[in-house]
Amino acid sequence: MISVLIPTYNTNLHPLISELQTQLKDCQIEYEIIIEDDASSDLTIRHHNSLLGEMENITYIEHSENLGRSKTRNQLADTARYPYLLFMDCDARVKSSNYIAKYLNYIQTHEQKSQAFAVSGGLAYRHALPPKEQQLRYIYGICREVRPSAIRNRHPYQHFTPFNLLISKSVFDICRFDESLTDYGYEDTFFGLDLETQGIPLRHIDNELYHDGLDDNREFLRKIGCSVDNLARLFHDGRVDDRFRAQSKLLRTWEKLRTRFYAPLLFGTLRATRGLLKSLMCNWSILRAMDLYKLSLLDDAIAAK
Repeated sequence: MISVLIPTYNTNLHPLISELQTQLKDCQIEYEIIIEDDASSDLTIRHHNSLLGEMENITYIEHSENLGRSKTRNQLADTARYPYLLFMDCDARVKSSNYIAKYLNYIQTHEQKSQAFAVSGGLAYRHALPPKEQQLRYIYGICREVRPSAIRNRHPYQHFTPFNLLISKSVFDICRFDESLTDYGYEDTFFGLDLETQGIPLRHIDNELYHDGLDDNREFLRKIGCSVDNLARLFHDGRVDDRFRAQSKLLRTWEKLRTRFYAPLLFGTLRATRGLLKSLMCNWSILRAMDLYKLSLLDDAIAAK
């Protein structure tokens, strides 16, 4: 009935798989769990996860080279046997004891309508404050990512994320993750826009997974840089339209500021103070400093393309 799809990289999956299997077995349904390792560099973790493939209803697939998030997710969907796909990130943990049951109730309701769909359960963070070197990512998640379903449903496609996503397998006949975006950033945005274009209903419910895999500051800054580079490339390739702009406050802000007479002075100042902005981000988790830092990176990236 349901295929649970987990792309993974350098993450021990045993706790997550244990929680999922308990709930799936309790629900007494046909299921499979497919794990696809995207060439993890930690060989100990890779071997440890490979043992999961010996368990009932679990398939383990391993890449010899990194394919990227989009291609890995597409391959997971293609491999799945069942009509409903439950995507989750490898650094997720189950929050509720009725997590699977809640999604099954949603499936049963929509089976009566014979309608393809996508539904996002959302994400949550633990209450305990993590170590200082992870607090920037934690505070960003709390302030910028966590939203109740009532708010997410106001603009459902703008809040799309495959972090915790139940979707009809038939959707992948018409919508795919963009494999041209091999690094971090904006592949989720395009998939959400494709859902909207194809008229696939996207709903948000409160069925969160914990996001436990918090990047340290250095890795989070690296991912910010990758995301900004992807945005600059999309801008130069003419792939940015008004719907994309509606989902990228960073791009809208940059385009607006670039029309102002003081733009050279503003962006020159941001470039000169980039070190200070990084210090404010990493030491005090000031998100406004992150916004300015990303603006300066985007200006440089677009100018360099």
